[in-house]
Order: sequence, then C-alpha cells, then structure tokens
Amino acid sequence: MAQRKPYNTKYGRRKLRKDHYRRVANMTDDERSKLEANTFGCMLLFIIIGSLIVFFLFGGDGLMRWLGGKHPY
Repeated sequence: MAQRKPYNTKYGRRKLRKDHYRRVANMTDDERSKLEANTFGCMLLFIIIGSLIVFFLFGGDGLMRWLGGKHPY
C-alpha cells in the first residue's frame, strides 16, 4: 500500500516535527554533522543569492541597508 501524504493540519505538522526530532536524536555524530553541514551550505547559498539580487536591484547602498549597515533615517 502506498504511503499517504501527511495532511497540512496542526496534528500532521506536530507529528512530522516529532518524527524529525526523533530521527535526528537517533543519528550518529557523523550523520548529524553531515546534515548540519548541508544546512549551513544551503543557508549560505541563499544569503549570497539574496545579496546579489539586492545588489543588482538597488546597488551598493541598498545592499548596505539590507545588511543593516546604513539606515535610511
């Protein structure tokens, strides 16, 4: 029998979250470090892509405002 998709309900999200925490808790240190490295790499990639988009749209001043370096007020 095919596995059913979890419903997008409060109970379904809570169940998925608990399953995820249980899987992470049962991982070895090597597996957990690989997961954290992948997560860090994806976050870094998103920040770089976001920075490039803001830079091309608003220039250097817009990028500094987005990063919090210059305030418009």
